[in-house]
Amino acid sequence: MLLPWTTRILIFSLLIHLVQPSAFLSRPDISAPTVTVHINHLDAASNDLISLTSWYTGHDGPYLFDLRGNLVWDGHKAFEKTPAIDEVLPSGSNVHNLHFVQYQGAPHLAFSTVERDSEGLNTGGKNIIMNSSYAIVEVFDKPDGFTEFDPHEFRLVDNSTAILQTGRIRHPSTSPFSINGEVAESAFQLVDVFSRKVNFEWRSLSHVPENETCLKIPQLDYYHINSVDKDFQGNYIINAYHACSITKINGTDGSIIWRLGGEGSDFKMIDGYKLMHMHHVRIRDFADVRIPKELLGKVSKQTHLALSIFDNGFFFLGKGVPTAGSSSAIVVLLDLDAMTGQVMERYTQPQGMYGALFGSVQFLANGDRFIGWGGQRGFSQYTQNNELLLHAEIANEVMPTWSYRTFKAPWSARPTTQPDLYTYSWNCHWKTSMYASWNGATDVTSWRFYGSPFEDSGFEEITFVVKDGFETRAMAPVFAAYAYVEALHTDGSVLGRSATVKTKVPKSEWAPLCNELRCWQGFDWTEQGGLGSCNEFSADLFRGMLAQSVLT
Repeated sequence: MLLPWTTRILIFSLLIHLVQPSAFLSRPDISAPTVTVHINHLDAASNDLISLTSWYTGHDGPYLFDLRGNLVWDGHKAFEKTPAIDEVLPSGSNVHNLHFVQYQGAPHLAFSTVERDSEGLNTGGKNIIMNSSYAIVEVFDKPDGFTEFDPHEFRLVDNSTAILQTGRIRHPSTSPFSINGEVAESAFQLVDVFSRKVNFEWRSLSHVPENETCLKIPQLDYYHINSVDKDFQGNYIINAYHACSITKINGTDGSIIWRLGGEGSDFKMIDGYKLMHMHHVRIRDFADVRIPKELLGKVSKQTHLALSIFDNGFFFLGKGVPTAGSSSAIVVLLDLDAMTGQVMERYTQPQGMYGALFGSVQFLANGDRFIGWGGQRGFSQYTQNNELLLHAEIANEVMPTWSYRTFKAPWSARPTTQPDLYTYSWNCHWKTSMYASWNGATDVTSWRFYGSPFEDSGFEEITFVVKDGFETRAMAPVFAAYAYVEALHTDGSVLGRSATVKTKVPKSEWAPLCNELRCWQGFDWTEQGGLGSCNEFSADLFRGMLAQSVLT
């Protein structure tokens, strides 16, 4: 029997997990995706970070990277090291939609988690808000009565309300589009953040028949909402990927006001652009988009609507025919009186490729467009004049990986954890290689290392280096049997201190498997390591080597 495609991908991800090595000696448990930056014309001093969520890598989770492609925060391992959070993101969970939000007047992170069963169904999940110490401050559980959790949309409308997709409810069905006599309807809610009171709920089967699906292959999930936004009148704009349409919903009674895209669109695209396979639809202010000259001064919220849309341009479960030359981010202007639409801006995937799944469009404060290519495994930044400023690819050690949505914003954080340190020496008369990191810390600019022949006394500064990437390597001029490191701010203040660690030294017979920087990846320190003759290493010799290094 052929397994469901979700189960096959999950099995493949487990195999990846078993073979994927770590890149960091100070955090051997971390095997994060890699970000390869191909084009970067942005300010090197920017403190903007990239948020993404890897899928089916064996290390799925929320991640932050800097603009050079360096890992900043591995949320997958951050959860595993915090027992209280294990209950929120159990092992094997997927994460959707890591993004930056303002909550209670301060920057926070928000995302959704998914727990899958053996058949790949989203049987559990939560929506989470996290502060700048990576502590969870709000958790929205899957509401009772929903068979499956739906993680596609979770966003704060303001400080007191949130839009979230609650999950899917299965119903008996006689439709030829159903599977095994069942259909799953999509739903979303507007929820009070503090009381959890549901202020509005919409369910698809109450308003959209099953035959409105645009899929050519029967699917349980006939409608598949993947984005929800709210307009100034309290109505909602939703995108239904399996109906190939964007729909405006009355915010009072849930009735459908109009449809855009697909076979039953109420709008005519005057430029002939085909809207079918879309993600991440957002309402945009006219001041933030390029309005045609002939319409300047003639558009208003009552007569027009501007939408940003990630246009996948292709979907393998649809007709299988591309609707555009590549995936792209577009901005569409709708004339609500004439019921027409036109594309005002379009930013194409740099290699002209399709991402048939996922995708996002972000308007940056400076007017640039930041685009997550979803299933095409990368992200880009364009000016409104279509100048490509940034382009990067997301992958892991084995294969490219997906990110449901990808965003960019300033982020400053100080974790409640300690910095991590790994120290190594080829022998006790050799220098000490030192590797320092601090998962999630954004304000560290340098590292100051201390060493001693003793575990609990006699520590002296042995080297100082500028931070370089997630893990910084330093070479101390002396052998330090024990060491710790301080993480420093740009003003010189100490942000955090690691635990004291014992330097790893290979036994003499195993030293040929090592070099001056490290031993090979699979080195067994239990059997092949040990201080050996270094136990006789004296404090006088340590200070002598340190003094000699100062003189030279």
